[in-house]
Amino acid sequence: MASTRDIRRRIKGVKGTGKITRAMEMISAVKMRKAVSSVLAIRPYAQSAIELLEQLHYAVGSEKHVLLTERPVKKELYVIITSNRGLCGAFNAQIIKRLRRTLSEDVGKQRVFITIGKKGENAVRRILAAPGSEGDIIASFPDVLAKPSTEGMRAIARLIIEEFEAKRVDRVVMIYTDYISMLSQEVKVRALLPVAIKDTKKAMHEMIGREIKSTFIEADYVIEPSPKKVLWQMIPRLLEMELYHAVLESNASQESARMMAMRNATDAAKDMVADLTLAYNQLRQQKITQEIAELSAGMAAVTH
Repeated sequence: MASTRDIRRRIKGVKGTGKITRAMEMISAVKMRKAVSSVLAIRPYAQSAIELLEQLHYAVGSEKHVLLTERPVKKELYVIITSNRGLCGAFNAQIIKRLRRTLSEDVGKQRVFITIGKKGENAVRRILAAPGSEGDIIASFPDVLAKPSTEGMRAIARLIIEEFEAKRVDRVVMIYTDYISMLSQEVKVRALLPVAIKDTKKAMHEMIGREIKSTFIEADYVIEPSPKKVLWQMIPRLLEMELYHAVLESNASQESARMMAMRNATDAAKDMVADLTLAYNQLRQQKITQEIAELSAGMAAVTH
């Protein structure tokens, strides 16, 4: 049976843990609000980018750009966005669960992976180490999560485009977590390449929170140096923005999940302290009662 000293020591330890989890909850709340603000800040750029892309695609006409051209899918590239750290509930587990389900549905295709986040890299390595699994991680970018930027996404977008242009992969798919609210996050699977105007408009609609309508300019205008060359410059920028947006959404979701996990841990610590305090008081009361009983018995023996 635990002594009162042991219980006091446990109460002190649990209270200290509760202070740590409370501090982590507050830090995650600040980081989440910052990530959400960054998502809101890129919405005007996202709307203008998709409108310009549609104009350029219309101006190019029947001439197909290599990044817009679909082909039979023999090999797929998966971009997996997770976190670098744990203590965020089921955030990473849900992404890996969705990845496993997607891989089980796309049978008969070769796979390679790009990971953004250490947790995703470790999970993909475990998947590839399983008997009968094939594939490889061609690149890992854990550092871009700390301070996400479009410049940081440039190397990832360039690698994705190079793999697709060289026909080493026939389709590029991104799996990440979309931030809906503080209490709700949704794992999404989005095709990155080949670029489909319809799918891109749908993705941008989700990004900016409202539908993007076609707005063709009813006038004669000149695109310099040419629509095709401008389109070639636009598609990589659009890909960078989609990656940047996904990382921001993932960071907001991650911090929200961590905030809720730390809040639950703090509440659990409070409940544990209450239970330990009750046990401590009961043990003290038991000892006091025992001492009183012994004292009463001693007094009775002396008087008789």
